[in-house]
Amino acid sequence: MEDKILEHWNQRANLEDRAGSDDVILKELEINAIAKHILDGMVVAEFGCGNGATAIKLATKFDIELYCFDFSPSMIESARKHVKDAKLEDRIHFDVCDVRNELVLQKKFDLVYSERMIINLPDWQAQARAIRYLLSHLKPEGKYLMCESSKVGLDNLNKLRKSAGLESILPPWHNVYIEDELVDSLVIQDVRLLYVESFSATYYFLSRVVNAWLAAKEGVQPSYQAPVNQLAFQLPPFGDCAQSKLWVFEKQYTEQSV
Repeated sequence: MEDKILEHWNQRANLEDRAGSDDVILKELEINAIAKHILDGMVVAEFGCGNGATAIKLATKFDIELYCFDFSPSMIESARKHVKDAKLEDRIHFDVCDVRNELVLQKKFDLVYSERMIINLPDWQAQARAIRYLLSHLKPEGKYLMCESSKVGLDNLNKLRKSAGLESILPPWHNVYIEDELVDSLVIQDVRLLYVESFSATYYFLSRVVNAWLAAKEGVQPSYQAPVNQLAFQLPPFGDCAQSKLWVFEKQYTEQSV
């Protein structure tokens, strides 16, 4: 299964803005959610960087240095090409790294983020181990932004779809969505889960329920670029059907961490 997942992402490496997801509006929402936590001068790490799309947009907006990792060699090759085209090689660095191997990095970071990377791991045990690994690379008072897909959010979304006469959405074959209650119960020394942002709730309601219902009435496949989806991008989040969420962890400052 692990080899099939790697093959899947290697094959998507040249899909440009669709490399990480065919839903480019959702991708923009995720980047905006992460960007709200970034300040000029930060040293940032991204795990599961794909073809570098998020890192390049953040480095264009902020004066930061980024160290980006992905387990797909093809994604890293594509990312290096894109960062060269963007003339950002001095501030964004890419390397092949699989979080399951727990490679010890020499740097500590002001902020670490992942974007739909943890859900590629096969079970909660592997996911929790990866979360601990990413948190270990934070400076004191540094933050880990876990931008991942929520099982609770998907379950709530499917309840609404059922009410609208729509079929349930299933996670992609290569994903295991995050169990919210397991994250809540995760205990890691000197780390605190500050809060969870359901930033995508409005978007998922309008795109996966309203837009899907309208498309079904017309007998066509729903388009990710439909006007209602574009409207959803502009609206604040409401409700509890956020399939994509942002868990915000903080590394606590202690005398031992100095």
